[in-house]
Order: sequence, then structure tokens, then C-alpha cells
Amino acid sequence: MATAPKTDPPGAFPSRAMVFAAGKGERMGPLTERLAKPALPLGGVPLLTRILRGLRASGVTEVVVNLHHRPESVEPLLRSAEAAEGLTIHRSPEPELLGTSGGLSRAVERFGDAVFGRGPFRIVNGDTLTLADLGAMARFHAGHGGEATLLGVADPGPAFAGERRLAAAADGTILGLTEPGGEGFGFAGVWIVEPSALRLLRGGPGGLSGDLLPGLIRAGSARVFPTEAPWFEIGTPRRYLEASLAAAEARLFPEDPAAPGGVVAPDAVVEDSVLLDGARVEAGARVARSVVAAGEVVPAGAEIRDALFAGGAAHVL
Repeated sequence: MATAPKTDPPGAFPSRAMVFAAGKGERMGPLTERLAKPALPLGGVPLLTRILRGLRASGVTEVVVNLHHRPESVEPLLRSAEAAEGLTIHRSPEPELLGTSGGLSRAVERFGDAVFGRGPFRIVNGDTLTLADLGAMARFHAGHGGEATLLGVADPGPAFAGERRLAAAADGTILGLTEPGGEGFGFAGVWIVEPSALRLLRGGPGGLSGDLLPGLIRAGSARVFPTEAPWFEIGTPRRYLEASLAAAEARLFPEDPAAPGGVVAPDAVVEDSVLLDGARVEAGARVARSVVAAGEVVPAGAEIRDALFAGGAAHVL
């Protein structure tokens, strides 16, 4: 006789999660031509590896990861996490990119109640890393009795000034999304969702903020969990640079080896920049507040500032 899948008891920390890793990363330009965005390193370790480590540390044992763009750059990271972290990882390939709403719907169709019907689960953006206390977030979620909790930051930083915010009541109930630049919480890339919320999922090509969240807001069953912990979103080259520099300055990942980065000639100067694997800065060149893509060569005497250097040319960040 088949055994029913184990269901988490009420108030338990979510032991399952979905990570979105399928996006094309079009705003990243040449940086994601050969890599999926979650495979880019942050402090010398791929972002997806850091996300999976954090999920495991918070009690997650089973993960669904959707795949579309450059899945060959993601698969080694998944195999490594299965071996090193003891995670069970399910792949949800998308021959056509479905967006976060469609991606979640496809995963629910594939894995059903075995993953998504056994209690609350986390949803994590694959281009976002948070150092927030996810255990405290789970306790908050269990305590308010709603169907969803979203991680929010009061001040997401100037790079996000033009984005919509989560408007919330004093008890954290999410009342709506503001107009771009409005007052409220910035979304920090993590949800906790009850299986009952999936009834509101339409699964179109857009994002969860335009699909799942409005129904939860109408039902009054979504809360924001505020955090002041460091968080990073690498959706653009400028944000990727700023995240890398902030993590290094704060020494947030001292347990990890320094990023292999590139090779810098003795009389070249590199300031506040990120050199990806195999990049070289030749003699007399100067690189400041820039990202040099993997394998690129900054020629002798060149000056690169506030730029993404890829394809042998500097692009505005």
C-alpha cells in the first residue's frame, strides 16, 4: 500500500520550497549570455548555491527549481547542493519561458500535493539573496493565520526608488501595491504560501505580483514580514556590482574563499569592481566601479569606469 506523503504539522517551518531560476536575465545584458542569472557568483560563490544553502539551514529539505535559460549552467549547482546539503531537488523544465506565475503553476501540475499540498512552502526568487531570519519569518507566518507572508524591507535603497512597494497596515496586512516610487515595503524575494492560496493562481505568463497577490489582498490574507537584514537583488549589472561591493565591504561571507576573479597586471589599477572568472586587466589599464565579464581582456592603457565590459567593449551600467 502506498504511503501518504508526510504533512508538516501546524506551525512547522516550511520544509519545501520553489526557487525561480528560469528567467533570461535580459536586463543583465552580456553577463547572462552564457550563464543563467542565479549562476552568477556573489562573493565567489554562485548565487543559487547561497540560496540553496540558506534554505537548507532554515529547515527546507525538498526544493523545486524551474529551468529555461542556460540550464546547463544551473544543473551542476543543483547536483552539488544535493550532495553537499542533502537536499532533494526536483527540476521543472520550461521549454517556453512561463514567468513566475506560469512557472509555479507548471510546477504544481508536475509535483502536485506531494510537494505543494503538505503545508506551507517557500517561494524564492533566484536573483535575490537575503540574510533575514527565515525561522522568525516562519513563526510570524504561523502566528497570523493568513495564507501568505512576503518578506519586506522598509528601505530597499536608491536603486529601487522607482519600483512599486507593498502598502501595509500596522499589523502587516498587505493592502495593495503602490504606484512606482510610493511609500511602503520593498519586496525582498521570499514568500511563505499555504496550499489553499493556490486556488487563486491563474498561471498566466506574468508574475505572481499581478496574479496570486491581488487575490490574497482582496481576501485580506497576505502579510508583510519586515526585516532590516542585508539583502541583494542582482537584476541589473549595476545592482550586481553594488551587491558584490556591499557584501565584500561588510565581510558577509568570511567563511568562503575569495572570488577567483581575474588577473590584474602589476601596474594596472582596479577599484570597486568585479572581475569574473578568467578576466584580465592589462598593463596600465584602470578599471573603476565596473564589472568585467568572464574571459574578457581590458587592453593595456584603457580606462573603464561605471561600465560593464563585455564583448571587448564598455557598456553603460
